[in-house]
Amino acid sequence: MVNLTEPVSASMNWEELLELLRDELQEYGGLIGVLNAQQQTILNRKPESLLEINQTVQAQMDASKILLKRRQGYVSHLAQRFGQPSQATLSELVPFLPDVTQPMFESIIEEINQLISQVRRKVSQNQKLLNRLIEVTDHLLSSTSPATQSKTYSKSGKVAQSAYSSKLMGRA
Repeated sequence: MVNLTEPVSASMNWEELLELLRDELQEYGGLIGVLNAQQQTILNRKPESLLEINQTVQAQMDASKILLKRRQGYVSHLAQRFGQPSQATLSELVPFLPDVTQPMFESIIEEINQLISQVRRKVSQNQKLLNRLIEVTDHLLSSTSPATQSKTYSKSGKVAQSAYSSKLMGRA
């Protein structure tokens, strides 16, 4: 696991930037692994494990966000050092790095972007699976004990979730 409390140094060099990017790459890889485990838990219908894995997913996402913020802070500092706008992207700053390092940075940036896309896809898939699991669970509960199940509607006109459904989704 990465040290997430380390501040961004004003004198960071390209090796330290590379290390920061590798840490971020590692965290996104770990997040994909946890999201895969979450998906297996959903597909195997193990609600007792789902709450725990949801907490692990949240912790991994928080760690990834911290690293992203650290990188953004460093890139902003680097941009100013190169006389560029502070909101410049890392890809825009690659030409300012030593020529021999540019292909390496381009490659790791591309890999991070691919992992971010995979994370987004996996989160979306898992959200859809969870929604479907909740629908099936609610249907089973209503068919086995119809007197205890009543549907209510939210302010937006959608069917409101039961307390059990909200707990599964991590919203309790």
